[in-house]
Amino acid sequence: MNKWIKETSHYAYKGWRHIIKKQFKMPNGESTVFDVVDNSNYVTVAAFTSEGEAILVRQFRPGPEKELISFPEGYIDKGESPEDAAKRELLEETGYEAGRIRHLKTFRSAYSTETRICLLAEDCRLKGDQKLDQQEFIEVLTMPTADLRMLLQNTEVDSFTNVDAAYLALDARKAL
Repeated sequence: MNKWIKETSHYAYKGWRHIIKKQFKMPNGESTVFDVVDNSNYVTVAAFTSEGEAILVRQFRPGPEKELISFPEGYIDKGESPEDAAKRELLEETGYEAGRIRHLKTFRSAYSTETRICLLAEDCRLKGDQKLDQQEFIEVLTMPTADLRMLLQNTEVDSFTNVDAAYLALDARKAL
């Protein structure tokens, strides 16, 4: 099978997110242009208290223009490991400190440059107050594992954004 060949690449827009126009010669010899979101790598922290409750955050999201529920997430700073980013983001967004952290899975997106690294944080304990950025307004929620499973199975709920991370975490915790 013939390979894809990148012919051109340039920024079409730079703002909160950047958009790159990438032109590829496809295996059939034709060329096409794709819009690609240029985004930094980030972590999703599937966090659980020492009592086994999921630690979640609720915050307004501009895309759907509504509040969504997720596990804590955040960008990986330059020179920072995913595990250190997960610890930092969990503490900043929720005030919880992870007892231990382990890698669950790394995800790639079809039309983005980002890599999302999903980590499991267990034995988390409340350490202090949130330390939010100026544009962050986050409500912290804890949820028993049984309720998290019900949330995942409820087809009417579209506000939980980390279904993949939740299933990976519940499987790793032998709680499916």
